Amino acid sequence: MAESQYNWREMPEIMLKRKEKLEELIAKKSRLIQQAPKGSLRILKRKGYNQYFIRTDPKDTNGVYIPKAKMALARQLAQKDYDEKIVKAAKAEQAVLDGYMKKLKKDALTNVYGTLDPAKRELVTPILMDDDEFIRAWRTEEYEPMLFDEGNAGFYTEKGIRLRSKSELIIANLLEQSGIPYRYEYPMNLKGIGGVRPDFLCLNIRTRKEYVWEHFGMMDNISYARKAVSKIHCYEQNGYHAGKNMIMTFETSSSAMNPQIAKTIISEYLL
Repeated sequence: MAESQYNWREMPEIMLKRKEKLEELIAKKSRLIQQAPKGSLRILKRKGYNQYFIRTDPKDTNGVYIPKAKMALARQLAQKDYDEKIVKAAKAEQAVLDGYMKKLKKDALTNVYGTLDPAKRELVTPILMDDDEFIRAWRTEEYEPMLFDEGNAGFYTEKGIRLRSKSELIIANLLEQSGIPYRYEYPMNLKGIGGVRPDFLCLNIRTRKEYVWEHFGMMDNISYARKAVSKIHCYEQNGYHAGKNMIMTFETSSSAMNPQIAKTIISEYLL
């Protein structure tokens, strides 16, 4: 796979999620093992059928016969044996992941570019930059901003970015307070609609994933609402889906945008 097509930062995220799932699995199976009947299952293979025995004494190599009427006991013992093996395998994998994560902190691919002489960095196209370098490059990408109508004073964020509405100001200030890089009205092209300027294009620093954030502010206006729905459909047809790589907030004249909801969205998708 070409370097430009591979997200080198995905693997640590995948490993971390895998480790969390293993922890959940180990805890769940350990509880089931504690609740299972004591003893182990012995299976004696006969011609055409199996006989099942429960062994509760390590010195007893034969065990006590389990009749067909008590096959539930045999199933519980077999399940316990399986669960014990799962826990053992999960702990072994967990140890491997722990070792990987420790090594990654020391020898992360993201560290390599920073070790180069500054003169060499200017000549190199890295597969990875550290967060500071990546954010700096992302923030400084130049694009032509949209013009404001004459007489439109606009709204200004704490960092001096000019916006068009009070609700956008709330979102932008929350993004800035959370340290989320964003581009206001960044030009994009969508099949079926052409050029669009989403309210915000936001960057999740941890995953380096971009999210389009559109705020639809006049949803009780029928004409506006129709255009908004059409625009949302175009986003979806171009691979932008709510919760995946797109954020949408709404309001009407009687139901203003809730800043607390915006905070929750930022926490869920952008941190």
